[in-house]
Amino acid sequence: MNNVVAKTLIVLQLVFSLCFMCFAGAVYSFQKGWRDKAEASAKQIVDLQKNLSDQQTARASEKAALEADLKKEKDRADLAEAQIGRLDVDLQQARASLASAEQERDKYQADLIVAQQEAEARIAETTESRSEIKALRDQLNSGLAQRRTLEDQNLDRQGKIDEATEREQQMLKEIGRLRDLCRVNRIDPSEQYAGVVPAAIEKVDGVVRQSKKNSSRSAELVEISIGSDDRIEKKMRLIVYRGSRFICEIEITDVYPDMSVGRVIEETRNGAIERGDNVTTKL
Repeated sequence: MNNVVAKTLIVLQLVFSLCFMCFAGAVYSFQKGWRDKAEASAKQIVDLQKNLSDQQTARASEKAALEADLKKEKDRADLAEAQIGRLDVDLQQARASLASAEQERDKYQADLIVAQQEAEARIAETTESRSEIKALRDQLNSGLAQRRTLEDQNLDRQGKIDEATEREQQMLKEIGRLRDLCRVNRIDPSEQYAGVVPAAIEKVDGVVRQSKKNSSRSAELVEISIGSDDRIEKKMRLIVYRGSRFICEIEITDVYPDMSVGRVIEETRNGAIERGDNVTTKL
């Protein structure tokens, strides 16, 4: 009985020993598997931390590059805005210059229209002058024909004409002196004058600058080189001559400091007025 129990216990002990050995082997195997997993996990964590650090470094580098690009683009935008501002100013100046150029163009066009009108008036005046010249030439030819028939009579009367011319010059001088006296004293020559006759005014000489018809072509106006500085006054009568030849008398209508404008008195005309003819207050 004791032997059976002992044997049984031995067998149980052997069985338990085997079980313990199996359990120990299983525990060892399980512990080794977890250790490998832990080491693998630790290695993976290290790799992940390294990757995270690399990514953070790359992200910081990328962020710095992006910030640099952003600053560069912002600078470019500021430069572009400044250029746009300058372009706006240039555009405004260009528009102002264009407006000024348009005004100048309009002015030149208006001047051109006036010049064209003046040219047309000059052409019409030239045409009319040509007609007048033709008529004068016809009159001249007729006069020459009459002159040929009167030359014999003129030879007989030439002596009388010379004498009459000399008297005419003397009378013109006297008339000029008397008219000066009347002008200075504001006396009407048609009225009688009583009192002491004043001394004659100082003689003033000038030249004809130009002559032209007035707008209605009813009178000829003469511009002379003497004016108020030379004691020339309105309604004063001056004598126009060329050499020793009497041309006409003019009556002053407008007076300026260094020039005057007079109207030709047609009743006294003895020829055509030319530029450079002499003008005097008295002969």
